[in-house]
Parts: sequence; C-alpha cells; structure tokens
Amino acid sequence: METLDLAPVNLRDLGGLPVDGGVTRGGVLLRSDDVSVMPADFARKMVDDGVRQVIDLRSAEEALFTGRGPLTMPGVNYHHLPLTASVSMPEDIDRELMSASATPEQVGTWYAGLVENQARQLALGLTLVAMGEGATVFHCAAGKDRTGVFAAVVLSALGASPDTISADYAATAARLPRLFPRLRAIMGGLLPEVMPAEGTDASGKLGAMMGAHAASMDAMQAVLVRRHGSVLEPVRQAGLSDGLIEELRGKLVADD
Repeated sequence: METLDLAPVNLRDLGGLPVDGGVTRGGVLLRSDDVSVMPADFARKMVDDGVRQVIDLRSAEEALFTGRGPLTMPGVNYHHLPLTASVSMPEDIDRELMSASATPEQVGTWYAGLVENQARQLALGLTLVAMGEGATVFHCAAGKDRTGVFAAVVLSALGASPDTISADYAATAARLPRLFPRLRAIMGGLLPEVMPAEGTDASGKLGAMMGAHAASMDAMQAVLVRRHGSVLEPVRQAGLSDGLIEELRGKLVADD
C-alpha cells in the first residue's frame, strides 16, 4: 500500500501581500491545513524557521481525533480557538450548503456568520498573533474555510483590499485535489460522503462549499459590509482595539 505523504499541502506564508502602507512581512504568519499529522522532521524545520506558536481553529472533536502533533515541543505555544462545533457536518452548516447546488453567495453568508458568531475567538487570535514571539502558524483541517476566514480578518485589519483577500482565499483551489485524499485518510468516515476521490476536479461538480472560489470570499465581505459597515466591525465590537491593530501592523507590515 502506498504511504500518503502527510506534509502540509496548503501551507503558505502570508508575506508579500499588498496592504495599507506596505506589504505583509514574510516569515511571521503562515496559514495551513492540518499541522497535527505532519512528519516530525517537517515540524522541526518549521521551528528552525522561527515558528513559535500554533493557533488551532479546528473543533474540539477534530483536535481530539488527531491531537496536536509533532509541533508539541518546548518553545512552541499552542492555542485552541475552535471556530466550529464539529467537523464533518458542523451543526451550523445545513445540508443544502454541503450539496452540489450550493452557491458562493451561500458559502460567503456562512463565512460571515462565523465572523459574527466567533468574533471573540477571532479577536483573541489576532491578539495572539500581534503579541506572540516569533512566527505563528494558524490552521484548520483543509486550511480553507475557517483558516480562510481567519486570514481574511487579519488582512482586513492590515488594510488589504477586498480583491487581495479573495485572491488569497482562492489560492487554495489549486491544492484541493491533493487535500481531499489526505483528509479522507486522516478522518475517514467523519467526512461527508461527497468528498471526491484523488484526481477529481471538485471545483464545478460538488458545490461551492467544496471549492475555493474567490466569489465566496467576495460574498462574505459584501455581507459583513452590508450588515456592519466593514468586515472588521464585529471583531472590533468583540474587543479588537485600535492599539492592538497597530501592534499587529507593527509585526506584520513592512514598507514597500
């Protein structure tokens, strides 16, 4: 039987993105799919490269299932900030959203609900990024939905344009064919039955929830602006201060 390579396939540095007053600094904030199952030598390389804290956005169920993994080592802080209650069919995702007919607008509306309902978790996460030493990696299972929402909030706080935020989210699309078999191998029957086999193009056949369409993130931003005036306002109301945003900018933004 062929061994599945469990090194992250949706791990990427958020450095180099245009934001207000400059670009995001490289090597200080990384987004990823599940880091708990990576090989030990991969984890050691991440620590050698400066990773000092992990923000785990997975549900308690997922965190219990695969644990913290090889990044559990001295000098690396772990923070569990679940954005959903469960893994394969979160109680706040209805079956229509998981169906082949799901639209980017529906996905974006659900993402907006995460920002609203988990604003305190998101505010705490941004505080951890701003105040923590060294680099931070934040992740969920696929590094797409919950990780995409967290990234969008961070980039919004830094003054990134809506197009930049949506493009960062959509970069996951090219990695989906390698993500699906990994998730099936790790979680098996916990995943919805609609998960495609390796090599399947999920972008147009399984609905927007199973893809990574820029239009989904466009929709999230539009919903939050319509409801609150900005993407960041719910998180501000939950405790994200101007001072903390300045700390975040000081750590993450470099001059052009």
